[in-house]
Amino acid sequence: MSEINFIGMPSQPITSLGLGVFDGLHIAHQHLAEHCDGLLTFHPHPDLVLRKDTDLKHLTTLDELQELFPNVVALAFNRDVAQLSPIAFLDLIKETFNPKQIVVGYDYRFGHKREGDFSVLSNWAAQHGITVKEISMFSRDNEAVKSGQIRRLLRTGEFHKSLELLGHDYAISGTVIPGEGRGKNLGFPTANIRVDAIKLLPEPGVYSAWTRIDGVQYLCIVYIGNKPTFDTEQEKGVEIHIPNFDGDLYSQPVRVYLNGFIRGQEKFESAEALISQIQQDITEIKRV
Repeated sequence: MSEINFIGMPSQPITSLGLGVFDGLHIAHQHLAEHCDGLLTFHPHPDLVLRKDTDLKHLTTLDELQELFPNVVALAFNRDVAQLSPIAFLDLIKETFNPKQIVVGYDYRFGHKREGDFSVLSNWAAQHGITVKEISMFSRDNEAVKSGQIRRLLRTGEFHKSLELLGHDYAISGTVIPGEGRGKNLGFPTANIRVDAIKLLPEPGVYSAWTRIDGVQYLCIVYIGNKPTFDTEQEKGVEIHIPNFDGDLYSQPVRVYLNGFIRGQEKFESAEALISQIQQDITEIKRV
């Protein structure tokens, strides 16, 4: 057995611990989190480690998740952790957190081959003087809210619907890296962001967003995609333009919060046509 590692252990005891795979902390997760002062998730997503979905991308990085709910602890997931029996997993939780209450969703399964269910949890908890709470299905439009559903919406361009189910703006984090300087030459300097490969990027296009730099909040435009106007073949990238900001962001960490979709990726006939469209985009972000 490899060493068991927890990431982001809280400084204060956790009384009511929520268990799940919390990715995005969407509105169903938020419904569960209302009953908790701490959440335990896995990182990376178990489906990646067990190769159930090798193309899976995270809705949130761990840092982004901890911003949404500060008392999130992640159990570093590997194949040895996956081999833990349901009881061994629960014993580990008791030893590590000693919670008074455990909260789970209606479909929560745990332990090797997902053999643990609410009945197993309830019987174990009764033996250890721990109360348990099962949260019923949280639905929207007669469909259970799930992270996989939100991933599909983001990939198929239904950004507004994905925000409704997330219940929060969509964060993208990364480090500013040098670009080709085209934005600056057009009069709209941009910061190119290197994003963790595990992060799910929405469909290519232009998004309204906001960011915070040195404690000051700025509206910004986020472009996701390649550069078809200039016939470049690069992979999908992320760059931002912050109107009225002229500071140096190179090598700095940046987090932007997408709150609206403006338009899809387009190829313009000329640089002048692109400049005109960007001016319209800047006007549009002030309306969101």
